[in-house]
Amino acid sequence: MGVIPILVKRAITLKVKVTGSYKESVLRDLEKNLNQVELELQQLEFQGKRYLQEVEKHGAEPIAAVKQRLEREKQKRLELRDKMRQKQIEVAGWQIGSEVVQGTLEGMVDLSVGDTMDRLLQAEVIVQDGVILEIRNG
Repeated sequence: MGVIPILVKRAITLKVKVTGSYKESVLRDLEKNLNQVELELQQLEFQGKRYLQEVEKHGAEPIAAVKQRLEREKQKRLELRDKMRQKQIEVAGWQIGSEVVQGTLEGMVDLSVGDTMDRLLQAEVIVQDGVILEIRNG
């Protein structure tokens, strides 16, 4: 009786070939999202001050707890803003024609006795302007 191949899941790296329009699009999206985070920070600051004034007047909650919660929310947004700024620097450095990882997909592959692990581990899909250019398997 022959050996039957088995079907297994594997991670497939999705890469994008950088074009001028893709780079501009990513930078535009980052700028839009960065502006949104900046707006949220301003709103948080303004609404936080108002809320603190209300709490002080009515004593509904301990002020220290409110301040701590507001500070946590502010920190989350500051960290997000910093990550976005770092990403902007990274994207600005992309060279046209280079390949950048956009994410991972899951796919299935038949494995048989004698196959190399490269076949399982090294799968990539290369996309340019929304079109699949190449599929690389180990």
